[in-house]
Amino acid sequence: TAAPAPAPGAEAKREEAKREEEGFKVPGEAVKEGDLERYKGVPAIVSGHAEVTLHLAADAAAPGEEERLKIGQLFGRAMGHKLKLSVNVADVESFQLDAAGGRDKTVVILWTAGSADDGGALQETLQQKASEIQSSVEEAIEEEHLGWLDKATVWSKVSLSYYGPAASKLPAGQKLSQDLGQKPGKPSENGSPVYAPPSS
Repeated sequence: TAAPAPAPGAEAKREEAKREEEGFKVPGEAVKEGDLERYKGVPAIVSGHAEVTLHLAADAAAPGEEERLKIGQLFGRAMGHKLKLSVNVADVESFQLDAAGGRDKTVVILWTAGSADDGGALQETLQQKASEIQSSVEEAIEEEHLGWLDKATVWSKVSLSYYGPAASKLPAGQKLSQDLGQKPGKPSENGSPVYAPPSS
């Protein structure tokens, strides 16, 4: 006798369970690998939101606006180099973290990077080389030898908005996001699934 057909949604539940086992819970609908292939060759507009946590050196004064802008520039240059795109930092803000007795500061960076000719290939790079991208950005900041900085930790969400004739037929919609790096006190998101953010 034939095996009973799996219940509707069983595969999605299995994928979700697997993601949770790996520690990944994405803020949206994870995109299946087979579906991602259909994004190859489709152009996309690239933008992102990053958080750079600055672990301050002992007795160092907190960085001011000039230092925050410098962190934004270093982030943009390193990210652009790794993605082979021209990254423009649109806004840089900072807020205090309660961690480590208030010695950590987080700089929030909003950035854009124009258009990628092959959004699907970029999406694949972001997922497969997330750890390398994170390390590269952190090293670029630390190599400046800023006297007030002990070390930097980087997290970023990268959003791709696909366009062109093929975009309307894409299986998981025209906007996909990918998280990479690590927020303080949270597990690393490197290698986490590409996801379609919930529609607002």
